[in-house]
Amino acid sequence: MEQTTFNFKDIIDASVLNLSAGSNLNFSDVFIGLFVTLGCALIILWTYKNTYQGVLYQHSFGVALVLAALVTASIIMVISGNLVLSLGMVGALSIVRFRAAIKDPLDIVFMFWAICVGIANGVAYWKVSITTTVLLTIIMFIMKKAPALSSPYLLVIKYNDNDDKSIIKIIEKHVRKLKLKNKTVKKGSVEIIYEVVGVDENKLLSALDSHASVDDITLVAYGNNG
Repeated sequence: MEQTTFNFKDIIDASVLNLSAGSNLNFSDVFIGLFVTLGCALIILWTYKNTYQGVLYQHSFGVALVLAALVTASIIMVISGNLVLSLGMVGALSIVRFRAAIKDPLDIVFMFWAICVGIANGVAYWKVSITTTVLLTIIMFIMKKAPALSSPYLLVIKYNDNDDKSIIKIIEKHVRKLKLKNKTVKKGSVEIIYEVVGVDENKLLSALDSHASVDDITLVAYGNNG
């Protein structure tokens, strides 16, 4: 009697075939599809947290990215290969209205990214989802580091009138680009407002705070950060 053995590669190949066809799904097929989706979604969440440039990071939105990918993958597994279910799902989703306010356009991009990963993994297009996730992660970190694409900040400093040059030298050392927005002088005290880009926040604030002439420092994120 001939005995047939299956290795891990055979299981993966069978899952890809079943997910692509949208029929004869078993627990291992669903588990593998959702496991790959979860891995990609966690990378998306990690990228979102480490490239976020807004004022207040919302943990709930990060969780929503992961869940959106998993739910989308589950829906695609259900409707793939079944025309009747596909039409029914389109009809059901057409009456849903999402009214959550998204302030930052990049949040919309991340949500579409998570949904795209869910769609691809729902039909076992893992090469598409993994390649897209890795490539977009690299692009997001490059864009964050690029001086021209970094979020601007407003730097407000109050100091004594006789230390202009030393204050400016400190600022120039810890930012990539700065532009004077306003300067107010009153009875020997100066308040200057700079628009700065590419800020090393901790080093800049520490250097200015240790300067004897500086009385007050405020660093405010603004622009498209909500």
